[in-house]
This record gives sequence, structure tokens and C-alpha cells, in this order.
Amino acid sequence: MSTAAITLLKILLHGDMHVDEIGKYINLDTNAIERNMQTLNEYLKANNMNVVKKVNNIYSLENKNDGFADFFSKLDVLTSDERIDIYCIRFLLKGYINLEKERQQMGVSRTTAIKDFKRVRELLEKNSIFIESRNSKGIFLKEPNNTKITEILCEKLMKLFAERDFLSKKRRELLEEINILDEKKFVKIYKEIIEAFKMRKSIFTFYAIYSMALIEKHKNILYYESQNIDVKEKSEDIDKRLGELKNLKDISENLKKVIGSIVLKGKYYISSDYPIKKHFNRFSSKIQEVFELNSGETERLENYILSYFAIGYLDKKYGVLWVRKNPYSLKCRRLGEVVENILNELNLEMMYSDVLRLAGAISRFFMEEEYVKGFKILSVSRNLDEEYNERVIKSVKELFPNIEFSYQSFLEFRFNTEEEISEYNLIISDTESYSIKNLRKVNALSGREIQRCLIEFPLDKRFKKSGIL
Repeated sequence: MSTAAITLLKILLHGDMHVDEIGKYINLDTNAIERNMQTLNEYLKANNMNVVKKVNNIYSLENKNDGFADFFSKLDVLTSDERIDIYCIRFLLKGYINLEKERQQMGVSRTTAIKDFKRVRELLEKNSIFIESRNSKGIFLKEPNNTKITEILCEKLMKLFAERDFLSKKRRELLEEINILDEKKFVKIYKEIIEAFKMRKSIFTFYAIYSMALIEKHKNILYYESQNIDVKEKSEDIDKRLGELKNLKDISENLKKVIGSIVLKGKYYISSDYPIKKHFNRFSSKIQEVFELNSGETERLENYILSYFAIGYLDKKYGVLWVRKNPYSLKCRRLGEVVENILNELNLEMMYSDVLRLAGAISRFFMEEEYVKGFKILSVSRNLDEEYNERVIKSVKELFPNIEFSYQSFLEFRFNTEEEISEYNLIISDTESYSIKNLRKVNALSGREIQRCLIEFPLDKRFKKSGIL
């Protein structure tokens, strides 16, 4: 089975999906998707599993949670990148590798193994890590321990853990070979760290800590201490507080230092990671330009969306596949297109789900900027149900505690003066509409429709100001 077919299976495990949405996650046209779906179905059928069904260009997979972890663990398909990751992990953990033995385990030709390991050598030399061949003994690291080796190992292990539900046979064997620590223990450690530093939970920070602990089991960790004064002061404070946590009592001092550097990145939204910071600054500048934001708005927006940008950047870097359906609001979809176009213009890649998540964060920021204290909304209905309206108002107030939300029957509303109508910043109505500024027509005064209006109203204003159609 092709790697494209495997990727399609991973996508469909998230739920039913239209062919156009699938195309957002995989670089295939409609015909290529159809061909790979046929290949996938042949494989599933041969393994007595339910096949993918297609109705009105929507693909669906029944019993998608039944036995698929076991299914992936039996697959022998490895991409070149996956083979390179396996070579890297084994080589850097042990300090040497027997390429002939490895290629036999992989089931690839000698030519393929040499070609793959050439890419490993290029990656290492790019990071000033040099290797040497010793006759028939194998290939060895010239300098077994340095900070770059630790960084590359951590990245490769994180990628392995992030995909653990979709690991093929050879990758699962590697995971079982090196995964010798009690994960539950580290979940407790991670939970205590998150609570102590009020950090946002993330698979990246957890697996960074766990991967570094695994590396320490196999070799010495060399910890690089930043010389940046601001970072150093924050780091010293973090190290001090980590020393007070009860679940870290049995952790070595060197590993605590490493955990401190991970907390530093997670706590401050990975601001010490230069590539992310650099790319985020470019993205933020472009958003400021497109939406004509002032410096105050830009600073508030950056604080609001930095974590979403960082997670999107890391998801793509480590190949983590999250799938999210298109938002039902047309304005939200349009904002998603704007964000996607900006990322493409800056040559920044994110998966479609993270593009939508980032766009969603921007739309929520615009909403919070709009719905400040004193903002007044009036709900107008021909069929007024006071009990229902009270419930709607209560739910809306939970989301936006600063706004004033009231309702009227259409009969009352018709006799309002222009002055009374102009008191409201936004009017939502399920009945006939007049040429009233800020009036929004809905099919029914449901919670979903009101939420759509609350999202689209500030987006419309921002789009109009910036000339976005």
C-alpha cells in the first residue's frame, strides 16, 4: 500500500470528509485521491476490514476506532524520511551503527541504505556532527556527546511519539526497543509542572520532557545554557521552582536543567525558539498590514495568537495530523483563506486544521475587541418566547459578560423611534428587516444563529475596513 493511501486512512480516521477538504491535507488532485482510495479499499478488504464509502463526494469509514492501532502496527511500509529517522535515533543513541545489519532489518537494498544514510550524514554535518567509518566494525560518531546530538535525538523521538497511534511495524519495534520508562510517572511530573507554572498543556512539551529522560537513560545529556540575560534570569527562577516540586525529587539535576529549558519555551510560548519567533514576527507584520491594525491592537493580537501559531508550526514540523472540519460561517472560511494566503506568501507551511485554528483565534480576538463593556444588542422576534429568550441571553452572557443583551417582540420594535433604535450597536432579527444600520437577519433566533452573527459582525467590519471581499 502506498504512503499516500496510508495518509488518506489517517485523515479519514478523524471523521467523514468531503473530497475538497481531503485535498487540503494531502497534495493530490481529485482523481489521484480516488485512485489511492481504491488502493486503500483493496488493502482493507484483503484484511477483512470495512472499506471507505463515498456518497456525494463525502468519504466515510465505519468502525474507524476498531483495531486500527493494531492494523498500522502490521504495516511494513516505510518512507525514506521514516527510514532516515530510524537510522538517526539508533545511531545517535548508541554512537555507532552497522549499516548492513540495519538495512537487512529494514528489508531494503544496499544502494537504498547507502542513499538514505548519505542524507543522515548531511543532516549531522550540517549541525557540525562528524562521523567516521572503521573498516568492517561500522560507522561511529567522532564526538559521542554534544548539545546538537541531544537536540536532534529529541526532535526525532518527539516525532515518533507524536505519531504513536499510526506507527508501522518497524517504527513500533523501535519505540518498544527504546521506550523503557514509566510514562505514567512522567504524566504526574508533567501535570505538576503545568499546575505550578500555569502553562498550556501540549503534547510537544510533554514529549520533549519524556524524550530527554529517555535519552538520559542511554547517554549523558549535555545541557546548553543560554547567555541571553533576560532568558537566563527566567531560567534561574524556573530552575529554583522546579527544585521545590515533589514529583521531581528523584530526577537528576542535569535533567532538571533540561526540563527547565523546556518549561521556559512552553511558558513563554516558545519565544526562545528563534525560527518560530522570526516566522511569527513576519506573519504578525503581514496581519497588521492587511487589517490596518495600530500598534496597540497588534501587540494584543500577538499575545492572543502566538501559541496557536507556534502549535501550527510544530504540528507541521513533526507531522502531527489533526483534522478539523470547515467552519459553518462563510466569514470564518473567508478569514481562513486570508490566513492561508498570508502563510503561502511568506512560504510558511501549516496543515489546514491549524490554519483554521489560527484564523479562529484571530476572529475571537476581533470579537473581544468589539464586544467591550457597554456594547448593546437587541434581539427581535415575531414569535416571542420569553422563556427561550431568557435561556439564549444567559448563554450569550456566559461568553460575553460585558455586553448588554435584551429582546423585544416585532410588534414593539416597529414603534421604536430612530433614536431608540440607534442606542443599539447590533440588532438581530428573525423577521422583516428595514434599512437599519447594524441589523442582522437570521432564519431563526437559535443559539447557533446568534453565535454566527456575533462572529460575523466584527469580521464584516474588519473586512470592510481592509477591503477584503
